[in-house]
Amino acid sequence: MADSRGSDDKVLALAFYLLVDVSFSMQGAPLDAVNRILPEVIDAIEESPTLGDVVRFGALDFADDARTVLPLGDLRDVKNIPQFIARGGTSYTAAFRQLRKDIERDLTQMKMDGYKVYRPAVFFITDGEPIDDRNSLQAAFAELTDPSFRGRPNIIPFGVTPSMQKAVLEPWVFPKPGASGKPMRSYVYNGAGDAATAIKQIAEVLISSIVASANSVNDAGAAGGFVPPDDDDLGDWI
Repeated sequence: MADSRGSDDKVLALAFYLLVDVSFSMQGAPLDAVNRILPEVIDAIEESPTLGDVVRFGALDFADDARTVLPLGDLRDVKNIPQFIARGGTSYTAAFRQLRKDIERDLTQMKMDGYKVYRPAVFFITDGEPIDDRNSLQAAFAELTDPSFRGRPNIIPFGVTPSMQKAVLEPWVFPKPGASGKPMRSYVYNGAGDAATAIKQIAEVLISSIVASANSVNDAGAAGGFVPPDDDDLGDWI
């Protein structure tokens, strides 16, 4: 097993963000399922010291506005697990703007703390189309993924209802095929269950991705990095 340090002797770290649509259409069973994600991720981290040493995790929600639910940090230090609560509509613009602010702040702090952080990974959960002005939305996404922004994240959107059109999510995948970096993709649930069932499956692939990514860094050092979900684990998704 390689030491999880970079060539400059900084400690290597992986940053994961959970970005969740909490608009009123997510109220009830879907948000109940979302609120089980953080405890499950925390349990996985606590079961493996090597995960906790490498992984930093944060969470945001969005509706008409967006907020930081859990600042990026070591999940072993979390004493009170926050809840996602339904409110408002569905503004992707607010989500992308808040995410940019959080990433910029978090990566600056981690650098000051002696970490070398891979580009963050964002698991983006939604059940509907955005209400935003298209120009404002595209501008917010362009700012988040600007090549000059060193923290521009890997973004994997998940649509949790079969009624969602994949075309709604495709513009917000990053990096896209043909761009620099390993391409990500979007997923829309197409199984027989409901949105809560879809969210349970997202929790499973999120944890699998965290474990695989941490093992990659622990085994390969700086040559490792984020390992996206395996399509074989998402048979109910298109």
